[in-house]
Amino acid sequence: MNILVIACGCLAIGFCLGVMFSTKQKSDCISRFFMKDQRDAERAEAYWELAKRAGDVTRLAAFARSESRLAELINEFGHHEAFRPFLGDVRDEPRLRDACVGMDTVIHAAALKRVDDGAYNPLEMHKTNVIGSINVANAARAEGVKNVVLVSSDKAVSATNTYGGSKYQAENCLRELNAHSAPRGTRISCVRYGNVLASTGSVLTIWDRQRQRNEALTVTDDTMTRFWMTIDDAVKHVFKAIEIMRGGEIILPVMRSSTIHLLARAYGHVFKGLVEGYDSSIRSIGVRPGGEKRHEVLINEDEATRAVAQEGVIVIPPAVHSWTEDEWKTDNTISIPSPYRSNSKECLTYTIYELAELIASQIKVSI
Repeated sequence: MNILVIACGCLAIGFCLGVMFSTKQKSDCISRFFMKDQRDAERAEAYWELAKRAGDVTRLAAFARSESRLAELINEFGHHEAFRPFLGDVRDEPRLRDACVGMDTVIHAAALKRVDDGAYNPLEMHKTNVIGSINVANAARAEGVKNVVLVSSDKAVSATNTYGGSKYQAENCLRELNAHSAPRGTRISCVRYGNVLASTGSVLTIWDRQRQRNEALTVTDDTMTRFWMTIDDAVKHVFKAIEIMRGGEIILPVMRSSTIHLLARAYGHVFKGLVEGYDSSIRSIGVRPGGEKRHEVLINEDEATRAVAQEGVIVIPPAVHSWTEDEWKTDNTISIPSPYRSNSKECLTYTIYELAELIASQIKVSI
């Protein structure tokens, strides 16, 4: 299998590492990368086991507009015969076609995702998140790629801001393209999940800086709730989607949530035992401009009528079917939350100690 990963954030790098582990021997450079990027050696072992499921990967390419992140991957992988970096932008379809040549699977994780940036730059966010996603799908179809997976967000559901709206449009455009892609042999699906702890732009990186400056931890609203998962879980979910995808569906994990205030308390709990005299206070600064939601939704009411359980995940079958329809049927492996909202009792189940464990597993302590 040949895989192209589009974007070079922490999550995309996790995909790259997972893929490289699938057929290549573990090397010292992998462990060095994890330590440098605030991971630990145990995570390297976890990715090694995970990516065995991806099959025999013979070629991996990473596509990004960030020269520094591509350079980081090159430095860690070395000039490996199986790895190719592509410097480019998802707004450039011809360049995407170059990267898609000979690929079997494309993981599309590139996006402009800051809510407040979208408020000031809506057209730029549309060009990257919507037009860029269409470019990815069209390039993949033109080059005969078998599987395309769009990494989406819970903010696409009942969107109230530019970022969420752009992800909603990207989901729908790619699912419609899938309906016409089966004769070409290309299947296009989406994965959707909540906030990924320690990913690029995560609140943990903000709190790290505030802690090092001995400032109060800032939260937007004490009652605001979010779904949480780790980078490891996100990578596993994408690999799972590649295994079961048929084309046109949205594939979601079962997620749990908490208030942002409880997450901040858990962060303080982690460092109180590590930094002498550390006593984190929490300061509410108000909801950010641009339509930030107080609570997130993973499945809306219409989608809930079609959602099925399948192999431990939730699948929302397409409303518009492809030429070769495979009907999804529930296997009852899990219970689908209803409503699937971050402030529902069914989802709001994280304890402060569970969140502290998640945080501790995702960050490298810097005192």
